[in-house]
Amino acid sequence: MQIQTAATAMWPPAIDTQPATAISDHHAAAVASIAVASEQQTEYHLTFTGTGKEYFRIWIVNLCLSMATLGMYSAWAKVRRLKYFDRNTQLNGAVFNFHGDPKTIFRGRVIAVILLFCYHYLFTFSKTLALSLFAMLLLGVPWMIRSALRFRLRNTSYFGLRLQFHGTLAGAYTTYLPVALITLLPGLLGVFFPYHVGIFAFTFIPYLSWPWLHARMRIYQHKELAFGELRSSCSLTKGSFFLPYFISAVALLIFVMMIGMGSAVFLSSLKTRSPADYQLFMDAYSWLLLPLGFLAVLLVYAIFLSFSALLQVKVWNKSWNATRFPGIEIDSHLPYRAYYFLQVKNLILTMLTLGLYRPFAVVNIYRFRLQHVSLNAADFG
Repeated sequence: MQIQTAATAMWPPAIDTQPATAISDHHAAAVASIAVASEQQTEYHLTFTGTGKEYFRIWIVNLCLSMATLGMYSAWAKVRRLKYFDRNTQLNGAVFNFHGDPKTIFRGRVIAVILLFCYHYLFTFSKTLALSLFAMLLLGVPWMIRSALRFRLRNTSYFGLRLQFHGTLAGAYTTYLPVALITLLPGLLGVFFPYHVGIFAFTFIPYLSWPWLHARMRIYQHKELAFGELRSSCSLTKGSFFLPYFISAVALLIFVMMIGMGSAVFLSSLKTRSPADYQLFMDAYSWLLLPLGFLAVLLVYAIFLSFSALLQVKVWNKSWNATRFPGIEIDSHLPYRAYYFLQVKNLILTMLTLGLYRPFAVVNIYRFRLQHVSLNAADFG
């Protein structure tokens, strides 16, 4: 661990006329001060005291009221959820808290629903209307994302101090405008060139830059955090996520090719059989097709989940390990294998309970992530 703030202030200036023995003494003193500062660092762990049973009661009420009000209660449901998780998150014996006003969230969601309605149902009415909506969404998305980040952090407190987000509007447009552009461009070109499949296919080429765009989004989010007078810094680079995405993409491509080859071999073997042999096979094993198909779908989803879990772990660890506050270092060591098996367990139990295990799964993932994050600092008060 590198602690340089106290040591740098105590380091004496170099003087040519100073004796060599004095220089050695000062050097030894500086090294000793660094060692003392390092020894004073304490590792603090985040803990979550909530349970799946407690959150299930909140979740089921939120779900029923949201359905009964056609989604209008979802803003109040989100506030209840965030308050529960923040108030059960502890660091050095103190808890976090959320103070957000659900009415603010409700207004934001009304705007989002109107924009989504216009994009999905009014986009194809005319080219002029489509272009106008495209420009509106392009300019509105970065502003809305920045507003959401500021709202979330400004309404989160720890030790009585509110967290802050100091990201500028210019930074939001620089970061999120390319993301909005590549997301909305296929729909716009589909309106202007509905029968040119080749042009439509080329609009997905910019998605190859997603690792770079994802890193830029994380840099914008993590370098603009603040707690009291402490401002964060982030050492992520724009290419930090390239390797995890590349590994996942190659593994996914190999998996898809294997499925394609296996399907081709199976279909070719059926063609070589006579109709009588095919009918005999269906009569004998038709009862197995449904359970085998279900298991095959579950297996495919579990394999896809492994790629998703790999990306989540790598992005999470890299992002938080690169984030610093003055005098505070963050250490994230989320393990991939344990995290993946937890995701698989949550998936199976959620399917077996027809979705009722969902709140327990959310608590499991949240607690597991916090268990593998620690802060090294001299004191938290």
